[in-house]
Amino acid sequence: MLIAEVVVDIKNKAVDRVFDYAIPSELAHVIQAGSRVLVPFGPRTISGFVIQIKNESEHAKLRPIKEVLDIVPILNDELRSLGMLLSKETGSTMIQCFEAMIPNAMRSKYKKKLLKLTQAVLPELESLFLNTELIDFDVVPKTLLSSVKKAVELKQLEVIYEAKDALGKKMVKYLALTEEFNSLIQNINLNRAPKQLVLVDYLKEATHPVDKQTVFQTLQLNQSHVKPLIDKGLVQEFEVEAYRDPFKNVEVKKSTAFVLNEEQAQAVDAVVNAYSQQLNQTFLLHGVTGSGKTEVYLQIIDSVIAQEKQAIMLVPEIALTPQIASRFKNRFGNAVAVLHSGLSMGEKYDEWRKILKGEVSIVVGARSAIFAPFKQLGVIIVDEEHESTYKQEEAPRYHAIEVAKLRASYHKCPLVLGSATPSLETFARAKKGVYHLLTLSQRAVKSAILPTVKLIDMKAVSADESHLIISHELGMAIDDRMQNNEQVVLLLNRRGYSNFLQCRECGDVVTCPNCDVSLTYHKPNAALKCHYCSFEMPVIKKCPKCETEGLRFFGQGTQKVEEHLQERFPSARIMRMDVDTTSKKGSHQALISAFERREADILLGTQMVGKGLDFPHVTLVGVIAADLSLHISDFRAAERTFQLLTQVAGRAGRHGNRGEVLIQTFSPDHYALQCVVNHDYYSFYEKEMQVRRQFGYPPYYYLSTVYLSSEDYNALIMACDRVNQYLRQSLSKACVIVGPTMPHVGRVNQKFRMYFMIKYKIEPNIKHILTQLMTYFQEGSVNVFVDYYPNHFS
Repeated sequence: MLIAEVVVDIKNKAVDRVFDYAIPSELAHVIQAGSRVLVPFGPRTISGFVIQIKNESEHAKLRPIKEVLDIVPILNDELRSLGMLLSKETGSTMIQCFEAMIPNAMRSKYKKKLLKLTQAVLPELESLFLNTELIDFDVVPKTLLSSVKKAVELKQLEVIYEAKDALGKKMVKYLALTEEFNSLIQNINLNRAPKQLVLVDYLKEATHPVDKQTVFQTLQLNQSHVKPLIDKGLVQEFEVEAYRDPFKNVEVKKSTAFVLNEEQAQAVDAVVNAYSQQLNQTFLLHGVTGSGKTEVYLQIIDSVIAQEKQAIMLVPEIALTPQIASRFKNRFGNAVAVLHSGLSMGEKYDEWRKILKGEVSIVVGARSAIFAPFKQLGVIIVDEEHESTYKQEEAPRYHAIEVAKLRASYHKCPLVLGSATPSLETFARAKKGVYHLLTLSQRAVKSAILPTVKLIDMKAVSADESHLIISHELGMAIDDRMQNNEQVVLLLNRRGYSNFLQCRECGDVVTCPNCDVSLTYHKPNAALKCHYCSFEMPVIKKCPKCETEGLRFFGQGTQKVEEHLQERFPSARIMRMDVDTTSKKGSHQALISAFERREADILLGTQMVGKGLDFPHVTLVGVIAADLSLHISDFRAAERTFQLLTQVAGRAGRHGNRGEVLIQTFSPDHYALQCVVNHDYYSFYEKEMQVRRQFGYPPYYYLSTVYLSSEDYNALIMACDRVNQYLRQSLSKACVIVGPTMPHVGRVNQKFRMYFMIKYKIEPNIKHILTQLMTYFQEGSVNVFVDYYPNHFS
């Protein structure tokens, strides 16, 4: 008897292990490691992943597997091993790690179906597909499952999943003349049915089946004209799968490789040589903004796929994907798949299936694309490696770069990390020789030089402009660009209209009832919104505390700045790009395309306007309030401010026109801002490293955090006391334990929050100790989790 080791779909550390199940004889030739199955678990039937198949079990009585969900395994050997390792590395359950690797459509409630791909199938299966190409898998007798498996391997059939909350496979109806048409038409007169005759003539002239809807639109027909021809056996109607294409509305323009400058060519050669020798080396490609890093990526990948290998290209978030994906599509055509959260569930499912079936060799996508089911990886590239969005904040709390290192090691291929502003941890490793440093010191366009950067000291402006959102100097620079028919990008790291609503009488601020945070005013729908839990309420006139009508708006958001710009520059066309204007599918790409077509003069936005966008006519970048990100309670605040401002400054003057950057700030002497002015990453690195060394932060120490939350504050405090005692008894004296500390936002979604920060250099048992902690203290009303790659402490 064969036995399957199964990880069941229960996200609880108490049952986070493999369970043995008997494989029934009728499923023995179908179930494979990496497939999903339905198994009995207590009184329930749940799904799970088969980890491996063996011949013996230490358990005498085994319950049998009920059903197999995948004829073709969806997790290969590498991804199964990776999932189990990630479970240990992140403190997540194995099922959470495996589910992170597959599309949402396969995690939903689904209907499994069998699609006929070829005209001929194995004889014993023909009766299943009478007059149809698609059947429910449930109708397949278990006695035929081995034949189905063989037909799938022969690419005669494919197993697909239609999720209830997804679109499943997209099927398009086609029309064609039947094989019997010529013999049947001899005895049929269509002269009295002119519309039917028109359709028949149209299909005669067509050399292949035609889209039914196209026929209807072209000939102005409907189903009443088709059905009689089908009934007479003259015309057949059938369905064919059509992939949902994320690029269907994007014009693809074939591009060719550019001539590289010396530094670019050296970078390409170094990575390609490592690939050729199957060396698992990590490279840091440190290039100034506009230095042509993307062209380097393209030519590295071109060399790799020429050897029939595959490539993963990660971008930090959806804000970067459309432009970069378009460049890859223009260069490599249908060899490219995209994976990111901006796709519909159906599009993502179809793109993932292309990868699984080997129909593409390149994946461009955000964080989760690192799990693309490639079997022959030749290179992994991570663009803007410093971005925090490579870290997933919900379980499994993995960092995509750490996963990339594991996959590159498995495939013995190079890993390339690219950035104009590398994280301190990455650059420190490059300086030590752990990573290989590749430098692009000049902009790729010879006539393009780095923009001039100037700080506008808002403390020193005249009294009559101290209340203005846009200073006179920045306003005059915008006027100048409008007169010269050039474009402007303005950055404000805050969305909404005004930051908060405060009472002038008692000073009370209107806050979220679920979280310890002020509500943000959004003018278009006159609503107050919480950006943590999405709570929303109408704007109120009376103060909830003192009941006076003293409520006033304070602060500034993108909506308020947009309104101010419209008043200040009435002839300017202004476009706003923030979470609110890019929430609908395709809206982000539509805004970018419109600005590229010069349908707007000023692009105002939050952080997303500073990340990877390339507009040739932008010659001025303005930063409205640099201090917003500089003075938050996070040890990475200076680093992230330097990175953001350097990146947004890089949007100016990229195509030969001299660019200018004006930064409004109340902290002009801060070293991070001074280094932005001088385009001096190296000085920033040295100064920030001194701060990190002094206070014991990465890269001098590793960090892990233990988070606790509960609706019951007293229970939370008691749990913190027990955790505090456990940590100090279990960890070595060399560890620095800080906390328990309440985050800046101490309550979210009605749950109070506390955390411990653990600093350490060498602590071999920390993963085991913290895993045990989650098992011991995950009880009652208190939730506990560990984050080994903490990004922020808000």
